[in-house]
Amino acid sequence: MEENSQNTILNVRDWIILSTTMIAAVLTILALIWQIPPTRGIVTATFLLMLAFILFVNSVSSNSRASFELKLEDFDEVKVNRFVSFVEYTFGMGFTLVIIGFSILTYVYLLDFVGQVLYALLVPSVFLVVTWILIIIYNTISYSGKSFKGLRSIKRNLWVIMEFLCLVAIFIDFFMIPFII
Repeated sequence: MEENSQNTILNVRDWIILSTTMIAAVLTILALIWQIPPTRGIVTATFLLMLAFILFVNSVSSNSRASFELKLEDFDEVKVNRFVSFVEYTFGMGFTLVIIGFSILTYVYLLDFVGQVLYALLVPSVFLVVTWILIIIYNTISYSGKSFKGLRSIKRNLWVIMEFLCLVAIFIDFFMIPFII
């Protein structure tokens, strides 16, 4: 159990560092986009990034709590694992919201700078497809030897569906089908 708790402590520290970095990145992006806002989409992107900010802050605080619990002499391993699992979900959802926010921002900024050309549609599409390829590779590595376990990952499937719906919204907007981004 000692080795397992050491691994958990290291994992918790990594999550705290990663979540803190994401908080800084989100706040920087928010500050930058409001300096030169696109003609539209900034409210949606700001909303998504602010939700991501909350989820990353929760990730830091929950990891800090897990770290605190691990330092207790009679720590409850089940409780620590629950905190770590909760962090994984909130961090992943926050990261998904950042990806969706980036996709929308990329699309609306490109529309502003290059106009209604295919390039404005291609860049966010490629961005999301590359994201999905990375998720597939991660699932393949993470669930190697466990047939179809990666496909049954509800949280990752939910995140991909959300990103796909964002891409559908971008396509609908690009082809001028009445919709709001």
